[in-house]
Amino acid sequence: MTVTYNRKRIHPMPRQHILQGSCSAVVRTRPDSLFFIVALLGLLRLALLAPELIPADLNLTYPFVGGDSHDWIANGLRLAGEDVRYSGRPPLLPLVIALLYRLSALSWLPLLLQGLFLATVLVFYRRAALLGDSDSRRAACVAALALLVNYSLGDFSLQVMADVPTSCLLFLAAVCFLRAGEVERERSWRWDLASGLLAGLAALTQSAGVLWTPVAMATALVHRRRDLRSPWLWVGLMAPVAFPALWMAMQPAALAGPGGHAADQWHFVALHAGSVPFYLFALASLLGIPGALLLAAGAVLLAAGARRAAGEPALFLSLGLAAALALFFVFLYSFDAKRFLAYGVWAAGLLLAGVLARLRRRIAFYAAAGLLLAVSALPLPTAADDATAAGLWPAPPVYLVQAARPVRYPWASWLRFSAPFRAWEARSRESAFVRRDPAELAADRSALFLYTDFMDGGGRFRTITRLSSALHKRVKFVSASTFDPYWRWIGVSPLGPFADYALYRARLPGSPETWLLAVPVDSPLRSRLDALPAQPSWTADEGPRLARGRETAAAIQRFVAGSDGFVALVPVRRPLPAQLYLPFLLETTELYVAEPGRGGETLRVLAAAPRFAERRFGPALVRRTEYLGRRTALISFLPVD
Repeated sequence: MTVTYNRKRIHPMPRQHILQGSCSAVVRTRPDSLFFIVALLGLLRLALLAPELIPADLNLTYPFVGGDSHDWIANGLRLAGEDVRYSGRPPLLPLVIALLYRLSALSWLPLLLQGLFLATVLVFYRRAALLGDSDSRRAACVAALALLVNYSLGDFSLQVMADVPTSCLLFLAAVCFLRAGEVERERSWRWDLASGLLAGLAALTQSAGVLWTPVAMATALVHRRRDLRSPWLWVGLMAPVAFPALWMAMQPAALAGPGGHAADQWHFVALHAGSVPFYLFALASLLGIPGALLLAAGAVLLAAGARRAAGEPALFLSLGLAAALALFFVFLYSFDAKRFLAYGVWAAGLLLAGVLARLRRRIAFYAAAGLLLAVSALPLPTAADDATAAGLWPAPPVYLVQAARPVRYPWASWLRFSAPFRAWEARSRESAFVRRDPAELAADRSALFLYTDFMDGGGRFRTITRLSSALHKRVKFVSASTFDPYWRWIGVSPLGPFADYALYRARLPGSPETWLLAVPVDSPLRSRLDALPAQPSWTADEGPRLARGRETAAAIQRFVAGSDGFVALVPVRRPLPAQLYLPFLLETTELYVAEPGRGGETLRVLAAAPRFAERRFGPALVRRTEYLGRRTALISFLPVD
């Protein structure tokens, strides 16, 4: 085989002299010093992050969390048997979380994720070093280091999220697939099996992994015709489709549910072009302006030599997979997120290595390499998934914001925004966190988080997932104003601080059960809750009315039970006992209680929803319906058309 990626012809060598790779190279008798440099710098990065690679509490104190991290943790705890919120995430990461939880080693998860990331960087260097002549190793080394030290990618790899693990598994699957085409036919089945296993695991980590199958099939038809009759090749190609189907068939019925995260995603799928500007700037934010310009140059060179590039299996497969993922996320999936670019970083790294390898003059190479590495490692003044700023110049730090305005930051920004600094800072704060054993709260039925404004406590989604995982209970997000007419009927006992929350135990009239109330430690609600008596109080005349309200609420709960679907509760201002009991008795974590005076908005949102069943319970009309593809119940104490 002859490779011309760098316009320098490399002639085939006998098989016994071929290294692992898609091009020919003589086996070196001395160790690869650049490989050890990448490995040592990877270990140095782990050492700098050491304070939080095994955090005291992954759910409560770990500083590197993405928007969905707590939901991934909750899904894992549910698979481990805890009665917490479950949204039907792809199963591999939750299964790993469940296993570590059962082994009392959940805090080791970040270290495992970093091990996978570092191993992929090392494999990337090996593969990229083979896409050219003997001088391409230094270009491959720079590209590998640019990915290793990259601020955004590094943060993504630290988060309890599935995007970077999926991209790593897909790239490792590609390496095994390419290796299967390079060895003797008698040994290729092992690599095909390994490739299929890794690609199947990627599809179980994130659903985007199924895109491996059509791209790998196209690569096999172009570059592996000799193996098209091999059953192992086709087993490996179909694994990303078979593994998720097998999970759907085997998962417990209690977890399948009528909707959840997987069903919600279909509402984001539609052909569009509106995401193009976002992802163009997000790419510059990820790689930095110099890295984005080098990548653009690599794309131009690749297009100019498209026929030659198509003859290189590694480029054909890697870039084909990146193109398929880009088409999906940019033109079909309407939820924009910078972290989705992590799926294409390995292909981008190959292009960067190709551009750098063409710089034959040492001064040009080292200038481009130095600027690429410095700006890639430059910590951004925003969160990793925030695509509003891109690194422009490293010393002193200069960033380009979305308004195309350069902004200069002080030198101290290198330290203050960096991941190691945040890791050490989080370690120093951990001593102030008060933790409780969830077993102490096992007798309480569920928990309600009371907010005074919608962002109180960090927002609804983050709160119910984080607090649910911490308490090992389902958590409902309810406005404190919902209970303004009922405080005298609620008994409250303070339980003290728990992380950055304050916990209380609540009792209701005529019920032997208890519930937990949670508020932020700095919430103004604490003074009101602290002043309430430990036992609820009511008059003799109110007793029968409260009992009927409790029975009505229990009957409604049984009517809408059976899933963790949406439940919309529209109360009225006058005190009705059923309205007091419902937020406590309803089991779903997807409870939406209309705030006083805003019930009409909820009714208008659900006005066009289909009606599957309808029943009246005392003053309440309960309707079973569907919203956003998920089972939904509307409980209204207002007139409903």
